[in-house]
Order: sequence, then structure tokens, then C-alpha cells
Amino acid sequence: MVNKVAIDTNILLDLLIKDRPGNAMAKTIFAAAENGMFKAQITTQSIMDAAYSSRKSGLSFEKFTDILSHLRVFVEIQAIDWIDLSWATAHYSGDFEDDAQYANAYNSVCDFFITRDKKLMELNNKFNPMTVISPENFVAAMKA
Repeated sequence: MVNKVAIDTNILLDLLIKDRPGNAMAKTIFAAAENGMFKAQITTQSIMDAAYSSRKSGLSFEKFTDILSHLRVFVEIQAIDWIDLSWATAHYSGDFEDDAQYANAYNSVCDFFITRDKKLMELNNKFNPMTVISPENFVAAMKA
């Protein structure tokens, strides 16, 4: 059974911005979390980044806050802390924000980290209990 799933900023943006190709998949993932299939988490950094990007794409602030208010009922919001930042600094891959997101998910003992970022997916290895997975593969695994 999957207990806890971290959701990357790009999946949150897929949910917020209707014309993104991953919108339907993001809706499926967040609906499954809302229905209690797993515990979802996003970071405060994801919310801040999504607020900026979704506003640039035309989403009103009112709509953004409505969606956020709905999500906070069933999505745990995690702050990226000093431990996460220290890990990201020590394991710098060229994208500090991604490294910090990954560290937060790992340190929160998530089973999965859902992302579209192919570089993050390269972090899967036999020593890491957290699986970095695409939204499509995660939904397929949920249905299996």
C-alpha cells in the first residue's frame, strides 16, 4: 500500500493550468488523493512557484486561492527546511530547487515522488526506498 506521495511543482501546475498537456493526469492524481487512496504532500515552495507561473498564464488570484483552499483539506503542505537545503547543497545536481524538493520528499519518508522532470527520475536507485515516477506511470500503478 502506498502511504505518502510527494507531488512536484510541475504536476501542481498541470492541475492549475487547463491547457497544459498533463492537466487530465494531474486531476486524476489529485482526485485519488482526495478520495483517500494515498496521502499527498506538496511544498510551500511549489505553492509559491505555482502562484507565480499560473498567474502569468492567466489564472486569476481568486481562482488560485479557491483551488489552494480546496487542496489544503486533503494535501499536506510541507516547508522546505534547513535539513532539506543542506542535503540539496551536498547533492547539487545543477538544479537546486529540484534538489530541495527531492530532499523534502525523501526526508518526509514518501513512497513516491511524482514529477515530469526526467533528471529527477534518474535519482531512482536500489538504495533509495522512494520511487521517483512520472504521473502516467503512477496512475497506471494505481490502477493495477
